[in-house]
Amino acid sequence: SENDLSLTFQTELGELVIPKENIVSSENLLDNRKNTDFETKPKIEEDKIIEFNQEGRWRTIYGAMSVGNTIYGTGIPYVLGMKSGNVAAGFQLIVFGATYYASYAYTANMDIPMGRSYMQYTGANLGFFSILPITSLIGIKNWSEIDPNLKISTLYSMFSVPYGVITADKLYNKWGLNNGQSYLISLGVNLGILNSIGLLQQTEWIDWAEKNPENFWRWTSSLTYSGALLGGYLAKKSALKNPSISGGDVGFLNTSMSLGIFNSLILGTLIDFDNYKTQTLLSMAGLNGFLFLGNHLNKKFGSMSQGQEKIVLLGMGSSWLVWIGCALLTNFDYTSDAARVLDMASVTGGWYLSRKSINNQLTSEAKSGKDKFGALSLDLYPSLELRDKALISGINLDLRF
Repeated sequence: SENDLSLTFQTELGELVIPKENIVSSENLLDNRKNTDFETKPKIEEDKIIEFNQEGRWRTIYGAMSVGNTIYGTGIPYVLGMKSGNVAAGFQLIVFGATYYASYAYTANMDIPMGRSYMQYTGANLGFFSILPITSLIGIKNWSEIDPNLKISTLYSMFSVPYGVITADKLYNKWGLNNGQSYLISLGVNLGILNSIGLLQQTEWIDWAEKNPENFWRWTSSLTYSGALLGGYLAKKSALKNPSISGGDVGFLNTSMSLGIFNSLILGTLIDFDNYKTQTLLSMAGLNGFLFLGNHLNKKFGSMSQGQEKIVLLGMGSSWLVWIGCALLTNFDYTSDAARVLDMASVTGGWYLSRKSINNQLTSEAKSGKDKFGALSLDLYPSLELRDKALISGINLDLRF
């Protein structure tokens, strides 16, 4: 049967209804119905508009211009031995502008969300610093003899950086990453570098560097680069297991890590450690500890957007400013150790309460939907009011029915 909207077919599996708007072609479709005058307009391919997500396009263009201005714009005149300052500067400016137009044209019809841009930058950094383990295997002394003017190193970076971008791009498409997953891998690479450096500082690395610089460079560069790769690999495994992770979730993790380092540095000044090794261990504990706490809060309070993650930063800053304002009003000694403790408490409190409040807002929206069906809700809020130049504490009641 047929009507203005659909065709209905009787099959061995039952009736099959197909909307006409979904039929691409109806040629020879109803040969058994000679008297049926049926014609369906095929879909016009020209009417299909392909929309790209290009929110990360500007970062790709900016990265290309940065590489063009440094590695290529400065490196090519140096490798070619252009001694004239005007010639070298002119070439650098031309390459700087040319990379804009080249990258603009290259990315015109390319889907580049922020996640893809994160991966490109990570690949570029890993490609650029991949020369470290290479020189460590050859040895500093041997490498200085092979490449006394660093021209080979410059040529290598011209190859390794775009190769790193292309490789990261392929992995991004192969793994089917979203913005949050890509951001998490980038964060994992940085976390691996920081932890590797922190562990290396637990050795007698200063005496080591003075007594045997060749061996020192070989181990430190190789281990640091390996730590970056290991951090990225572990982050990739975690990211693929959590496809719902958002860019805001990872941004909050990054904020949490920074807060951990901030608190550990202040705590170190209060304790006044005798050596840097203890402070480094404390910083690593703060870094990884607050990363763990941030991940726990994400699981507890749910996912959030990158815009909401910025709200947490604003909440941290405002909490600290409120404490500073109270210190000024009360003539509190801001140079005291107690002030340092309150610095940590105010920023950490703002971090936690701001993250929690985002979940409360989502919960309130869910509750408001239930209120329409007659549900009751009662909320209590502490308040302060200024009366006759005095602060009076109180409680606000919010009853919804």
